[in-house]
Amino acid sequence: MNLKPIFVLIIIVSLILQLRNCEYGAEHQVKFDKFDPKYENAHLTAVSAQNLLGEKEYAEALRYYEMARTEMEHPNIRADKGEDIYINYGFVMNDIGVIHLSWALYGEEMDTDISHIDPKEVDMAELGKARDALETAIDFYLRWYGHNKDDYELFAKAISESYTNLGTTLKYSGEQEKALEAFRLALLHNPDSHNAKRAFEILDISPTPYVEAGKEELKKHKKLPI
Repeated sequence: MNLKPIFVLIIIVSLILQLRNCEYGAEHQVKFDKFDPKYENAHLTAVSAQNLLGEKEYAEALRYYEMARTEMEHPNIRADKGEDIYINYGFVMNDIGVIHLSWALYGEEMDTDISHIDPKEVDMAELGKARDALETAIDFYLRWYGHNKDDYELFAKAISESYTNLGTTLKYSGEQEKALEAFRLALLHNPDSHNAKRAFEILDISPTPYVEAGKEELKKHKKLPI
């Protein structure tokens, strides 16, 4: 089964818009009043990357995202180990993946006016970079959640987005079944994911069973009233 090319147009444009509108910091650390000062430089660098993305300076935005990643992976910080509260490492890796995915499909010029993507024209090297970054984000979220079991909602929404992005990447890598599994996992963690639902609908597959499974999973993690 092949996902229709127009599906990716919808996905990528919406992802770029999401990245330009998201905010690093408090929004991604809902239960904390402030982040540890040791993350300040990484935080400011990620904000700069986001601002550049908003200005459509994709290459420069990627450079800043990579700088933020390097700062987070410093031995004195180790945000990538997932044992601390700084979940923004995962968000940065997801955003790096989205930029590479966008370039793989539309080139660095980001010509999103096209409505058809020729699989032969896809940049497989960029697609590989996208996959590596997205798989890293997913692995990080899973390890982070192992140390932050009381924050399922934040974890679930974050990993759902990365699974959706990974599904699109896998589709254009020619791994259709793995792509569908990624979309299923996206809905399992966030049954409200519009893009994941759309992936199934375009294939004439009802997303309802996967949405219902996601709702049941969410119930398991709902906090009981005190």
